[in-house]
Amino acid sequence: MTLDDFHEYVAYSRQHFEEGLIRAGFSEREAGWVGPIRHSADTTRFVINLPARFPFRPPRVTPVDHDAVPWSWHRDPDGGLCLVAEDDHDGLWWTEAPAFLEHVTAWFERADTGWTDDRPDLDLDRYFQPSTDQRLYLYDDLTHYLNRPVRFSPSSNNTMRIKHGARPGKALTHSKDRFGYVADLGEVDVPPRTWTDISIRLDAKADLDRRIRQRAVAIVVLTYRRGPHTGAIVLDVAPKKDGGTVVTRLRSGADTEAARSARSGVLALELSGSRVAVVGVGALGSFIADLLVRSGVRSLTLIDDDVVMPGNLVRHLVGPDAVGLPKVEAVKQHLVRNHEVQSDGIGTIDRALTTGSDALDHLQNHDLVVDATADFATTALLHVGARSLGTRVLSAVLQNDGMTYRIDVLPPLDGAASLPPSTTNADAAAPPLFEAGCGSPISPTPPHAVTEAAAATVRHAIGLLVGRPLHPAGETRHLHSSPEGNHQ
Repeated sequence: MTLDDFHEYVAYSRQHFEEGLIRAGFSEREAGWVGPIRHSADTTRFVINLPARFPFRPPRVTPVDHDAVPWSWHRDPDGGLCLVAEDDHDGLWWTEAPAFLEHVTAWFERADTGWTDDRPDLDLDRYFQPSTDQRLYLYDDLTHYLNRPVRFSPSSNNTMRIKHGARPGKALTHSKDRFGYVADLGEVDVPPRTWTDISIRLDAKADLDRRIRQRAVAIVVLTYRRGPHTGAIVLDVAPKKDGGTVVTRLRSGADTEAARSARSGVLALELSGSRVAVVGVGALGSFIADLLVRSGVRSLTLIDDDVVMPGNLVRHLVGPDAVGLPKVEAVKQHLVRNHEVQSDGIGTIDRALTTGSDALDHLQNHDLVVDATADFATTALLHVGARSLGTRVLSAVLQNDGMTYRIDVLPPLDGAASLPPSTTNADAAAPPLFEAGCGSPISPTPPHAVTEAAAATVRHAIGLLVGRPLHPAGETRHLHSSPEGNHQ
């Protein structure tokens, strides 16, 4: 498609939609396309506007008389109807005017039945204009502060952090703190849009109107509920000279364990009790450990006898500050510092795995052992140990200069056959690279192959840990070929 084709498509889409509005009884006015939409309760006149990004953004629909339609969570702050969810853009279905107008009618039908099976989004923030204060306001568990005065103090990276404490009796000339109050709105059926809406819902004992007029409160933190979910919003408040209160929205976020783990996946809680050993924390093993922790695992044992070299950094999890450290200590420090995992939850063994007794010990005391050594002797030792104990090892290795990764479940589950032997593409092999102090060539495996193999390994590890394995034998993937060239 050329640029002219693109502009022609946009122009045609707009004209086609407008022609559909004309057939439905709409006419163009200064405010937009004005016309009637019939629904079960009545006929309501609406203004339909096509945004500049139409057809890639849906039309905006606003009642001519804002109060003719009940206010609810399904209306925007400007009175428009919330018609299209962010996850409902497939096919740009709204480009056909009849289909779009039917969708508006369906909006009224759902409103008449009380929005049954509604998704209770916690989006109160969008009903208030943003504050000119661009700092990020962070709070922990707000139940500790409910119905109490608080202060926000400056912290790193342009953030403000919540603390207990009311404004002192005497003004602190040089204080950079901001003072506020935490209150609860309870269950919110209709979103408040002004300070008056908020004030009538609050406990009169808080006396926030007086505190705001006296400038004892400049920030109001509100908790609220929608169905089973609890939300919070942080507001910047100030008295108007002629009475009333100016209220705007501050950028805010929860800094709690729940908030930090919410994006770990639905299995995070189940994985939090798992014990995993990672044997070999070089490039591949370090990212495997990192992804396991990000996914919810809180008990790891890291096993490796090597130290971090400058040449390792381009593919390794850790950075230049770790050069010279044992790899197990470097990875542990990274995980503790960046993911707030407890230090005592990560064990380190700064030596290679060479004995059968050590192998059996790790297999017996962990729910899963992941072998990322790419060392045949270590893999064989763990495989034999797992077979004797009736358990499993997950072995991951990059091959063919990073063009292939292989993940083996050893021994395979349910008597399944092992993966077939890997093939080597000698013609595609890069010339060998050597580094002082290394007796064998340096692997030219690129960083993206390491992270891709680590992600696949962790998917298999999680499957084994929760009893839903991805494949009884594992997976081999050739990263340079089409998916049809891969197999499990």
